Amino acid sequence: MERNVIFTPDAPWSPGGSSQAIAYNGLLYVSGQLPIDPATGQMLPRPLNPLFGGGEQAVSAQMRQCLTNLNAISQAAGADMSNAIKLTIFTPVLIEFAAVIDRVFREFFPDAPPARSMIGTNVLQGNALVQVDAIVPLS
Repeated sequence: MERNVIFTPDAPWSPGGSSQAIAYNGLLYVSGQLPIDPATGQMLPRPLNPLFGGGEQAVSAQMRQCLTNLNAISQAAGADMSNAIKLTIFTPVLIEFAAVIDRVFREFFPDAPPARSMIGTNVLQGNALVQVDAIVPLS
């Protein structure tokens, strides 16, 4: 089996230096995507304390950017993210904003959503509010 590294300029480089994704044995393993705008290389802004205002909008925008990045990487590999089989969502605001994350998740996966895990964490790289990785079948 051949292991292929996937890269697209339509999604950000991994700040940790890993590949954006690896295609292997009919599956695409997409690295955790932070809410970084690939056009600017900057992480989307967040309030100093999302619990004291602006958190819902920031979490929503960051989740949407993470999924947009996952979609760009999937397309670069010839895969369709709507067929994703597993997503893992990491967030330090799980208790407070799970419903917001769910709402954006349903925008991207309105029918037959993938399996999903949501994991609460103390902190994410760059002080992000959300990070998402995925496993997607290759077409």
